[in-house]
Amino acid sequence: MASGPSPALLEDPRFDGAITTAARRQGLAPEFEESVRQLVGGSADPRSFGCCNSGCRPCSKDFLRAAEEVLKTLAEPPVKPAWWHRLLRRDKS
Repeated sequence: MASGPSPALLEDPRFDGAITTAARRQGLAPEFEESVRQLVGGSADPRSFGCCNSGCRPCSKDFLRAAEEVLKTLAEPPVKPAWWHRLLRRDKS
């Protein structure tokens, strides 16, 4: 049975955008985003996405690369805009 990342990762507000961005970067059409979502969420077993080496597109490797990109993106802390740090300094004064 496939296991996925922590539930907190799946609740990240960047999750849907990360799925869309990663799918586009790997050349996947919007209708394939659900497959990437299932890989990232753990409901799809990555072992079932085996490449047949026929040169087909999309390739199973495209899905796996997109899922990996999503996980890497969500593992990084959210980027805060420059004004955020000024706001925090002002609150401490």
